[in-house]
Amino acid sequence: MRKRFDSSAFEKLTWAFGSPAHAENQIEHSGITLRSKAYITAKIFRTGTGRRIRALRQRRGKLEVMAAKLHGALCEPTDFGRREFRAALVNVTNVCNLECRHCFVYRAGNPNLARDKMDDATMLHELRMLRDKHGIKSMLFMGGEPMIRKRLVFEAMKLFEHSSIVTNGTYGIPSIPNHLVTVSLDGPERMNDPIRGEGVFRKVKEAIFARDPRDGTIVIIQMTITRENAPGLEEFIEEVKDWPVDGVAFTFHVPSKGEHGPLAWDDLRERDAVIGRVIALKRKNPTLLKSNVETLEMMKSERALDYTGERGEHCALRSVLPLYMGDGGNFERTFCCYGNDVDCARCGAYGVFNSAYHRMKGDHAED
Repeated sequence: MRKRFDSSAFEKLTWAFGSPAHAENQIEHSGITLRSKAYITAKIFRTGTGRRIRALRQRRGKLEVMAAKLHGALCEPTDFGRREFRAALVNVTNVCNLECRHCFVYRAGNPNLARDKMDDATMLHELRMLRDKHGIKSMLFMGGEPMIRKRLVFEAMKLFEHSSIVTNGTYGIPSIPNHLVTVSLDGPERMNDPIRGEGVFRKVKEAIFARDPRDGTIVIIQMTITRENAPGLEEFIEEVKDWPVDGVAFTFHVPSKGEHGPLAWDDLRERDAVIGRVIALKRKNPTLLKSNVETLEMMKSERALDYTGERGEHCALRSVLPLYMGDGGNFERTFCCYGNDVDCARCGAYGVFNSAYHRMKGDHAED
């Protein structure tokens, strides 16, 4: 029998977060000598046979790090001070196979160039160092599209007590029992595909139905609500309510400073009616929707600035360490999880308000 989805566990995993070529192998491309490669290969084949291949693959990343250290190929991570960050997110790649119109990662002013990349061994080393220095317990893996570097992500997940992935779903749904996978879709097909790309909705649907829903992976579909796709909320819920997932989540568009157009609400009061519709959907579908009414009420115009501030001075997500892939393949910390040029006064990130809600409840499990 399939284990019942624990909504409270989902809240603890998600309160702090409101989305083509595979990475080069460190052993092959870091300048390590053939002699070292031969030593590592021999060590791998001495430690087991065919039935232990899976375990050997898990050890390979560690051997790569050892070899890179031996030859001075690894660098120390960027210094972000001594502050403790119990939660963090990491862009494992700036490469994505989609060009979503509302994606905050690819805005001007954010570290997002595809040429900036970090090899597997270096990233594992730096994430381990940052974990130990800052006390990171929870890590969200994102991109770009993180499943482009699937092997790296799976290895890096072992470094943290809690891990989750945000994916566009076009590379399939990863099987990671007891962990959260958030799959992005932005409305029914007629609204999603103009945002995310022609045929994306059907491809993601096929991937979700192709997965084994009994494998223990917590799979959530998340829709980013914009002024443009908000009319499709109810239609979207009707479309996905019987899909083999553990629920549906909503967040709202986070505009950049001075942004005006089809995505952002110029006045938070204009967004209130949409929030009211989400609350109505929650009450109609209490198990399916993983948003909570109290948090949604906090997002309304008369209260929102109490939890964001004009310049993020009240934002609870400032306690999260965002690791963007920056210049020369080094980690950079952006102003907030959504980048450098965000309009905090119009913030729509559900995670900002949900983290504030949990703090008011005295829940600091992931703080």
